[in-house]
Amino acid sequence: MIATILLGAGVIFWFTGKGSSVSDAQSEHKKVEQKDLTKEAVETLSKQANEILQLLASSGGSSEAEQKTNELIAQIDRYKMKDDAMGEYMKLLNSSLKAVDSYREENTDEKALGRVHPSYLSALAKVKEADPSLRLEEIDPYVWFYAAAANYEQGQRKDEQITISMVGDNSFGTYPEAPEHLQFDYVFEKNNGDNQYVYKNSLPWFNSDDYTVINAESAFTTETKAEEKMWRIKSHPKYAAFLPASGIEAANLANNHTMDYFEAGYRDTLKAFKEQNVAVFNEGMPHIEKIKNIETVFLGYDYRYRKSADSYLENIVRDVKKYKRKDNLVIVNMHWGIEYMETPAFYQTKFGHAALDAGADIIIGHHPHRLQSVEKYNGKYIIYSMGDYAFGADPTLKSRQTAIFRLTFAKEAGSVVMKGLRIVPTLENSDDSETENNYQPLPVFGEEAKEIVDELTRISTIIPNGVDEFDYFDPFLEKAE
Repeated sequence: MIATILLGAGVIFWFTGKGSSVSDAQSEHKKVEQKDLTKEAVETLSKQANEILQLLASSGGSSEAEQKTNELIAQIDRYKMKDDAMGEYMKLLNSSLKAVDSYREENTDEKALGRVHPSYLSALAKVKEADPSLRLEEIDPYVWFYAAAANYEQGQRKDEQITISMVGDNSFGTYPEAPEHLQFDYVFEKNNGDNQYVYKNSLPWFNSDDYTVINAESAFTTETKAEEKMWRIKSHPKYAAFLPASGIEAANLANNHTMDYFEAGYRDTLKAFKEQNVAVFNEGMPHIEKIKNIETVFLGYDYRYRKSADSYLENIVRDVKKYKRKDNLVIVNMHWGIEYMETPAFYQTKFGHAALDAGADIIIGHHPHRLQSVEKYNGKYIIYSMGDYAFGADPTLKSRQTAIFRLTFAKEAGSVVMKGLRIVPTLENSDDSETENNYQPLPVFGEEAKEIVDELTRISTIIPNGVDEFDYFDPFLEKAE
């Protein structure tokens, strides 16, 4: 048998006899393909690694990015690695890429990247010291984390399950009284923002799920006539394009700012979302979506002590019973609670329990502008508040800690059941400031992630039925057993 390999512009032939095995041919193939590792190759491969990791992250671990990762790993494997600084760096770069790629497997070692990463950083420092003229790509730790997270989320996916990402309060405008340098429009333009600016760091999760939902707490309008109230929030209608550009499929409009600019502003809001093909839901306006094989009903309510509690709760219970079936999923979004309180008010618990007793599968809360307790009641979750996410009306970061809540459901024996709740610890801004918002949430790892998880655990365990442990992905930090 005669086989050929194309190498650059040349062609190499080799022969294998009838008795030669495939492994012999592959071994010979590797032998022929081996190249000397040059400075130029190291620079090129380092740059390619950075680009591919960023593609993995932004695409949510797409199959195209996976293919490019495997091609780069194979390409690096074809080089001879000497026992010098350059060879050691390339070995550890490739080991790190292989660790990232391993997360696509369901039963992966979550700490695979964390185990090799310190050695990679050490090798990087040594090779730069050995040859200061080397132009190596500085791969940000967050790029490694986001690429690993995107692959991890892909590895957790199952054909028979759906994953829905939920986040709290979002608006792309700031109340008029805020200083100009803190206004969303000013910050957005200063950072040369595009349609992915706000959710850039959220893409590994928003693009690796089946559906993403936000609470859009703003009118999307250019109207100027507004309610006479302390906080009036509006976003330019063009900013609705942020959502489809970032993998967001739906928005809750049941909140206390959608109507800040009256009916005219609300009509503009509906028009803006419709033009972007983003689904919306509100009181009396549910959204029903077939997500893979599961019909999912999104219900939204705005209750902040402004209505008769008993009659309003009766409406919620009636709606849940109307839409809930054994084989579908009902998610109730509640805009409720007391601002900046860490635990729910009594009525929230009453409402949440009643909605779950009526058949709702989960309660999702927002409005308090901070994380609140998470309760597990009769096997179902009440997330009392997810906190602010990309919230233009929080220019001074009154509460930076937030999270992406990942909900997984499946249909088993004709019934929809919840298979898991996982969180992504997140800070509301990405520029390290604790007093000025750049309106770009930052999912975090390491000690910062642990602080958020610890806080959510603390405020949850002080209420009855509070959740005492949260699942989250962190390849770097060893979690306490």
